Amino acid sequence: MSEDRTTLPPVRVDGAFKRRLVAYAESQERDVSWVVRKAIGAYLDRHGKGLHGEDPHRKI
Repeated sequence: MSEDRTTLPPVRVDGAFKRRLVAYAESQERDVSWVVRKAIGAYLDRHGKGLHGEDPHRKI
């Protein structure tokens, strides 16, 4: 692994979520890690720039 890549801590999801994620990744002929990176990147692009204000899913 190169110096510019790292591993994040594990993320716990329920079985149904994992099956959906794996099925989607397979349908796109991509690895699950690719799908997760793209999803997180899109989320950070939207929320990191304050385009949508506060995260409605955040529990205070």
